[in-house]
Amino acid sequence: MTREIASGLAAAAEALEVELRRYEELATSLQGAKLVSEKDLRRAAQALNALRTSDGRLGELVQALVAAIGAARDRQQALADTVRARAERIRERSETLSALLVRWEALGRDAGEVNRLVQQSAARGEGNGGEKPEVADTVTEVDARLARLATDADELVRAAETAEFADLARRAESLRGQLESARKQLRRLERKG
Repeated sequence: MTREIASGLAAAAEALEVELRRYEELATSLQGAKLVSEKDLRRAAQALNALRTSDGRLGELVQALVAAIGAARDRQQALADTVRARAERIRERSETLSALLVRWEALGRDAGEVNRLVQQSAARGEGNGGEKPEVADTVTEVDARLARLATDADELVRAAETAEFADLARRAESLRGQLESARKQLRRLERKG
């Protein structure tokens, strides 16, 4: 709630409280007043007039307080609507990021599988006295997987940029670059082999 509304609410409540105390004082003095002389009756009549005026003022102040409460309620409702809309936006963004992170994790898993394939191929070659059977097949498979991973990383970069998740887009772009570099190194090794 803004200070303006809070101070308006407090001011309305304070004004009502002050007028209510005044009314109570007038009513108490009227009840305790003696009514045995013309002067006493004149004072009682003045007190009654003051009570009527105070009563009218109390009605106005109650209306002002109700209006201030209504304004505070309206402001709170508007803020609640804004918060609900923002919560929905947060939920949507979280779902989008979660879906992108699933793709990121899949890239990591697939890259790990390619790494295991390379290690297994190297271990088979060492186990055969340095001979490298199926090297061409392994190189072809590794190159194809690296190409697919680089394409997937590129698609993830575009999706993350479209969704405005720049940090994930940068990480995916970095991975894509590493995958392309690995493919180039693999091709150089294949040409030397």
